[in-house]
Amino acid sequence: MLLPIFSMGQEKVILDTDPSYDPDDVGCMAMLHTMASIGECEILAMINSTEHQESALSISSINHFYNRPAIPVGDYKGYAEKINAPTLTYDQQIAKEYPRALAQWEDAADGVQLYREVLASAANRSITVVIIGTMHNFYGLLQSGPGDYSTLSGVELVRAKVKQVVTMGGNFIDGKGLDRTNWGGADALCEYTDWSCLNEERNRMCRYVIDNCPAPFMASGWEVGCGDYHEANYGNVMTGQRLKQLDAKHIVRRSYEYHFQQRGGDEDISRHSNDQCALHYAIRGEGENYVAQRDGKITLTEAGECTWETTPDGKQGYIQKKRDKNLIAKEIDELMMGDVPTLDDTPPAAPQNLGFHKRRGKIFLHWDPAYDETEGSWVVAYHIYYGKKQVGIAYGTQYPIPKKYKKPEKFVVKSVNVAGMESE
Repeated sequence: MLLPIFSMGQEKVILDTDPSYDPDDVGCMAMLHTMASIGECEILAMINSTEHQESALSISSINHFYNRPAIPVGDYKGYAEKINAPTLTYDQQIAKEYPRALAQWEDAADGVQLYREVLASAANRSITVVIIGTMHNFYGLLQSGPGDYSTLSGVELVRAKVKQVVTMGGNFIDGKGLDRTNWGGADALCEYTDWSCLNEERNRMCRYVIDNCPAPFMASGWEVGCGDYHEANYGNVMTGQRLKQLDAKHIVRRSYEYHFQQRGGDEDISRHSNDQCALHYAIRGEGENYVAQRDGKITLTEAGECTWETTPDGKQGYIQKKRDKNLIAKEIDELMMGDVPTLDDTPPAAPQNLGFHKRRGKIFLHWDPAYDETEGSWVVAYHIYYGKKQVGIAYGTQYPIPKKYKKPEKFVVKSVNVAGMESE
């Protein structure tokens, strides 16, 4: 039984994910929703890093299923072309079968700009970024310059606002190893599996992030969730089979079963838990389950080789399993199977102290952040009205006023909670 723990400090989380081929991303989203319901975290945004049009839509469907349809969904917009997801992947099936707030993939916010907007209004060193997909969006954030929402560069924003970055990737058995895919894979793993071969773009982006991220940076390597591969014997944290106890139409069970149906059969839907271990640590810390090696420097080579060593001013590290793998798996399964919260149909508090400021030649609305006192609910956005007409949405506490609106006094701002309820 999962008990509410609202007295504990809540993590403010941005999840950067790649729902497509592996259902552990859906497992992580389910875990986050459960942990939000018992007061461990608030989900400020979920951002997709794949090239699939349906990936962001599937995130929207999952949030809708958990009665939190208003959680902002971002999408990496830097691909030369966004493609339709293949039949093999569950993201297209989930987007097709389940309702969602996003009507089409183009409606998702630009992932890099969503990062900037959320971070700009956040308290200093308050945001936990969890990256269980590729580094495309976070790389874009670090590369970004000053913009509408902040005069800080991306690196400066991360330094000021981010408490920690926790990522799934790399391999750190005894402090060294070969990345398997998220950080770009490795030349030496081509003989093991095709999708572990080196991807130069992913590798380049990840090396840039590791070398330039100014916030504490922790890695949960492949050996944590999937430790038995490529002549390793480090133990797999296997989860998912207990999802069979859920209703057949439960979106998490459906995602797992569809994944395995496309690969020969869904009687056994257990899977190693790479992403879940990273998220588990990001929200709950070391606890009984993990031990962290901190205060060092991670190096990723162009060939995909990972190393870590202690350094005098290092802020990077990695985690390892401390507890029995089956006990970790049990805890993760319980979080993936948490109850779907009741839709919160009560309005949040209204934002206060609406004002104006000028920056970079533009006039901005600004206001104090609003809150929702309902357990398991929080404010995720603000609707901007000009008179009685909604003209915009903000994911922070400021909004650049388009020049066509000549009467600032006509603006009204309403807070929006995760269920999509507006303040009165």
